[in-house]
Amino acid sequence: MEIRIKDGLDIPLGGVPEGALKTFALSKRVALDLSPFEALRFTLLKKEGERVEGGEPLVEDKSVPGRFFVSPASGTISEVVRGLKRRILSIVIETDREQKVVEHEPLAVQSDPSVIMARLKEGGLLPHIRMLPCDRLAHPDHLPDVIFVKALESAPFAPPSELQVEGREEEFSAGLEVLARFCPVHLIYKKGCTFPPFINAASVERHSGAGPHPIANPSVHIAALHPILKRDQVVWSLDVSDVAAVGKLITKGVYETTRVISVAGEGMEEERRGFFRVNRGTNILDLVGGREGVRYISGDPLMGVKVEPNGFLGFTHQILCALPEGGEKRELFHFLRVSRKGYSATKAYLTRGKSPQFTTLQHGEERAFVDSSIYDRVMPLPIHTLPLIKALLAEDFERAEKLGLLEVSPEDFALPAFLCPSKIEMVEIIQRGQRGYSAQYYE
Repeated sequence: MEIRIKDGLDIPLGGVPEGALKTFALSKRVALDLSPFEALRFTLLKKEGERVEGGEPLVEDKSVPGRFFVSPASGTISEVVRGLKRRILSIVIETDREQKVVEHEPLAVQSDPSVIMARLKEGGLLPHIRMLPCDRLAHPDHLPDVIFVKALESAPFAPPSELQVEGREEEFSAGLEVLARFCPVHLIYKKGCTFPPFINAASVERHSGAGPHPIANPSVHIAALHPILKRDQVVWSLDVSDVAAVGKLITKGVYETTRVISVAGEGMEEERRGFFRVNRGTNILDLVGGREGVRYISGDPLMGVKVEPNGFLGFTHQILCALPEGGEKRELFHFLRVSRKGYSATKAYLTRGKSPQFTTLQHGEERAFVDSSIYDRVMPLPIHTLPLIKALLAEDFERAEKLGLLEVSPEDFALPAFLCPSKIEMVEIIQRGQRGYSAQYYE
């Protein structure tokens, strides 16, 4: 099947990464980032000063015994960073010169699903698998009805899926076979793709996708092929790098400690942009060198989080970008300036530059909703954006479910939030709403 969308938007950001894949040296300090898992409570398994190996469990999810989060490298734990109520935010590791990894006994790709699930739990890969509805972590007691693997990228600056699998073709193929032991697997790649591991993939149903961002979002694929209509449905979603990691863990018994990322953005020095294979949780300063007047973002510009130069790459992030800081004040009547190199998806500027300059300035503050139709222009899912947001603001979960809450993920609202003239943080509203819904119906 070809999945084609028209509603969406490709933002013309500058500083796009180019070139061949390079290998980046191991940082002296790496970190296991646990900040995205706000709803989880962890049991700390290692203390400061203890030595660990790559793939060794560092924390355990209290709500799901045996679901481990593992070390991204071997070395010595130098710091356990905590937040409010002593919640663990990250674990910093001083790396060894010679890296050692925990080795499990290899399994056959045709192993029983229960055996595979046990290995995914102890090997630290279960937290890398998303479970829908409500964008949760995969649960060992809830087996999927169907699995979706996205082999295309449309988010700004995202490294191509082909580059993420290059050199890991056998592990990727094995990962698909392993996942197919659970249920049917749908692989979605870019229309016109000629990459053999994708177009010749066995044991899966192959589909192509075409259109602007967010064509790569799993919610778009799920809505087209296996719509989520009931809260007891279980759908898994992975990207190609995690599929290759599954194949490596099962067939070789080793946790994949590296991943392919892109370093990009107008605020990044040109010689530092590109595609790199780095260790998970690598140090930001080693990648960027530090620069005044820019904001570093771990993740893409739409969904990423602000990080300091001495911070670390996020748990699931494949992008590190930098945007120029926009100052504190916006220009008076900036939308009327003929010479301005601005950008507007709604043609708010009298003229628009072919190469608009993006900064972190929001050009306004939060205010009441003024237009209910603008959001649906970039929402390809069969939902009404504003009514769903209002239902979640009112914590009316039953109405939100009828309006499509089960079908969406927070990332699906990144473009509506980008366009929003009211400056409403829709992504955060969806995240809070889905956590509240999960607490009420799944826990």
